[in-house]
Amino acid sequence: MPYLEKWKFDDDPKEFDLVEVTLTFSDGSERWSLVTTPQKLVNHFNIEMEIPGFNIKHLIITKTMENDDIEKILKYLEANDELTEASKALEC
Repeated sequence: MPYLEKWKFDDDPKEFDLVEVTLTFSDGSERWSLVTTPQKLVNHFNIEMEIPGFNIKHLIITKTMENDDIEKILKYLEANDELTEASKALEC
């Protein structure tokens, strides 16, 4: 079973409320997720949203956008077999 080898921000977390991250697995496959914080989510609703809500299955909410917090939640999701559900296959 492939395991998470690395991840990276695809967007600058200081510039965006919903930040794309790419996940790379040991078999070479890649997936992606959106990452945000509770405050950034509120900001997104107040500034960016034209509709009253949304459903994003691949959205991960963290305390901060610090690398350590992102790493911890990704490892937690992986250990609990939830990382596939919390991400989408990256299609090139």
